[in-house]
Amino acid sequence: MANDQGNSYGAFPIYNPQSPPVLLSYRLETCATLDVFRGQFVQINSRGNAQIIAPSDNVAACGVIWTVAAPNFAGLTTGMTSLSQGAYIPRNTDARVGVIIDPQQLYLMEEITGGTAMSANSIGYLVNFTYTATTGNTVTGYVNTVLQNSTIAVGTGPLLQLMGLQDIINQDGTQNASGASAKWVVRIANHQFNGTKLSVPQG
Repeated sequence: MANDQGNSYGAFPIYNPQSPPVLLSYRLETCATLDVFRGQFVQINSRGNAQIIAPSDNVAACGVIWTVAAPNFAGLTTGMTSLSQGAYIPRNTDARVGVIIDPQQLYLMEEITGGTAMSANSIGYLVNFTYTATTGNTVTGYVNTVLQNSTIAVGTGPLLQLMGLQDIINQDGTQNASGASAKWVVRIANHQFNGTKLSVPQG
């Protein structure tokens, strides 16, 4: 028996004290090398645009992308209306994105397979994300981000904070448990709207 793999890629909003999640609309900083997917972490750059961040950037995030519109809000952006394409934003495409911006927002994320698995003792620590083989799923439109267990740390390093294991049942009837593909509840520790990065005292 094992945790389901691939069911929870990306950052999926689950709990929020101001339910439903708070979204603000930003113009997306176009990128020549990356497609853009739902559940992807972004920051607000110096031009006031939402910009995709990479695991190695070590910068604050303002939230995750959750909705998409054309630059003038006139329906879907160019590229998303094609019947031969899934629900993602192709690279070099102008768009506006709805970003979940609440620093208290909690997200469901899946742990990577391989490496030393995180455990209940890891709760409260910081961890970073990484991509699987591809940036996102061009059929479902969700980003392929997972928690990188090799980055678990104290202090003010990685982007995210582990809040606990999610209480859910796997498709085979077993309980979600620590190990490969475990489903964790996280929040953004290094959030642009927090004013300061959360520090973790354990260790």
